[in-house]
Amino acid sequence: MTFQFRFQRMLLALLLATCCLYTLAAEPWPRSIGVSISSLENPYFVALAQGVRQKAKQLNPKTKFIITSAGYSAEMQIEQISTMIKQKVDLILVSASDENALADILLAARKQGIIVIGVDVRAQGAMQTVLTHNVLAGQLVCEYLANSLSGKGRVAIQTGPQVSSVIDRVNGCKQAWSKYPNLQLVSQTEDGEGSIWGGYTAMQQLIKQHGHVDAIFTINDRQALGTLQALQKAKQTQTKIGSVDGSQAVVNAITQGSAIIATASQSPGTMGQRAIEMAVALHQGGKATPELELMQPTLVTPNNSAQFKAWDANNPRQ
Repeated sequence: MTFQFRFQRMLLALLLATCCLYTLAAEPWPRSIGVSISSLENPYFVALAQGVRQKAKQLNPKTKFIITSAGYSAEMQIEQISTMIKQKVDLILVSASDENALADILLAARKQGIIVIGVDVRAQGAMQTVLTHNVLAGQLVCEYLANSLSGKGRVAIQTGPQVSSVIDRVNGCKQAWSKYPNLQLVSQTEDGEGSIWGGYTAMQQLIKQHGHVDAIFTINDRQALGTLQALQKAKQTQTKIGSVDGSQAVVNAITQGSAIIATASQSPGTMGQRAIEMAVALHQGGKATPELELMQPTLVTPNNSAQFKAWDANNPRQ
């Protein structure tokens, strides 16, 4: 092999390496992200999506986004994720409408080399999931409600869409109230559907069937706001309300001395950012541990609401 031939091979190798490095530098990851969430009508999910955008844009200002809302329909969510797979996104973030129903489509995405991260609720098939410690959130709020009643009275739980976060919050609330033998749980079947209107109609139904209750736990802040409206209309102003989310609207209501006296705050913007960080670590060869990362809720009450920095859809808490 002549010196000239060896030189030409070395030059070609150098050119190829330079080209590859340029390509990598020109296409930072992630290039495209699919975000499939339960409902864009809920400001919580809007704030979560904003957190995703903010973090991803820091890594790659040219990142493209596909953001879809399934309206708590697993069938619709499967169709949306299937479209994301066909469009060859780098990453799918999913807030599952059903913990188990998406397993096959999420595994199909992973087989195509797509990283899949669950957010807000558990999702079979996701590589990792970041969510609030929802059992603790329910415990904190319902313990506070019980203490506000001196451990006795008629109480109720207003449930919602049967995703893992809701199920966990209800279980946490029941665990807290089980320690108080003088609390009577009169109802746990009314479904507020995760919305203000749902909370309003569910509270109306509870009043019609069970009359006055001393305290009610609603599974999110939107339902708490609707419940407050129903109680005001029924002139039942002594009923205490506790919920989960820590939205600006409910923190304001607590500060103003309304019937809502507690909420366990989540951090949707931070959750969205953390999901991107998890995905980047996996992309770089990291391990999917822990499988579930739990974010700690903060109890907001009249004692700290005025100083508490809440999130809202226009300014998600970071």
